[in-house]
Amino acid sequence: MIMKSISLLVISLILSCGWALAQNDKISFNETEHDFGKIGEKDGKVSFDFLLKNNGTDPVVLTNVTASCGCTTPKWTREPIEKGKTGTITVTYDPLRRVGSFTKTVSIFYSGQSEPLKVRIKGEVLSGEVAKKNVDVKQVYPVAIGDYLLKTKDLDFGQSGAQEAKTIRLDVYNNSDNPVNQKVLKLPKYLRVVFNPEVIPPKTAATIDVVLNVLDENTYGNLSGNITMVINGVNQNFPYSATIIDNFSQWSATRKANAGKVALSAAEINFGNLTSGSSRTLKISNSGKSVLNIRSIHSSDPAISVSKTHFSINPGEIDEVKVNANEKNIKTKLATTLTVISDDPNQPISEVSVLASK
Repeated sequence: MIMKSISLLVISLILSCGWALAQNDKISFNETEHDFGKIGEKDGKVSFDFLLKNNGTDPVVLTNVTASCGCTTPKWTREPIEKGKTGTITVTYDPLRRVGSFTKTVSIFYSGQSEPLKVRIKGEVLSGEVAKKNVDVKQVYPVAIGDYLLKTKDLDFGQSGAQEAKTIRLDVYNNSDNPVNQKVLKLPKYLRVVFNPEVIPPKTAATIDVVLNVLDENTYGNLSGNITMVINGVNQNFPYSATIIDNFSQWSATRKANAGKVALSAAEINFGNLTSGSSRTLKISNSGKSVLNIRSIHSSDPAISVSKTHFSINPGEIDEVKVNANEKNIKTKLATTLTVISDDPNQPISEVSVLASK
């Protein structure tokens, strides 16, 4: 029991000496620990002057001042500090690319002493946008999944070329007092998710890169589904969508000028009352100089289907597609879109409105 008490006393003395030594009978400071509070990542460097007063009888010379990392830079009074006079140690912290809480120690070496005095700075670096606007993070990140905040969950890639990588970056913020763990469940082969970082510290901004890259040249048309991310053990769905067309950026000017040219026989197909028939004909012509490849024909409603979805049309020719309406899948009225994807570089996407009623 006596040995345990002695051990506890020794540990207490060691812990107290670390910061008690920052001030002694000979030297005192205006502060031994400075809290910058919340600062903006992109608002520039911040500085604080630690004022050191010589309370002894002999001059004090600061022989060296060091910081615990390269993000913290000290400058100090070089000339001797006479009795009763004050010297300055200016400590500057650079918050750029250092979002999150920080604590940095500065060691002060001076004449006649082998052990340094220590002061420290601390604070919290906020992502530039949050700090600059000085508003509640929930205004900057309005989509909330508990304390996991996002600017948006929108993963609409729009038009994307086959074999062309396209990235959407999601901005997120951990508004809790605990780290947030993120991971993603199984993805289709054309999607990739990168967390920056995977574990988000408390009160810290982060990003998620969602990368779409369709390598299969035969995958054209509308892609959609859900990406399931696991946030602190809870599954969260993030809907995505994209329309895959040819990657025309890889085509030469000559190839584009000589490409096929699509034209549809109608901008609208109206079945009217389905008692008058459940099939209509859509004619597709090619007025270009090369073969026109129809990559995909897709309906946004399962009640509408087509007789074929991909085929080729020679220059000057016309092909036909049967558009079918399934009466069983239509309740009272239907208004949908038929999307035709082709390798016409001037009009890769053509749309036809489809109407029906019962």
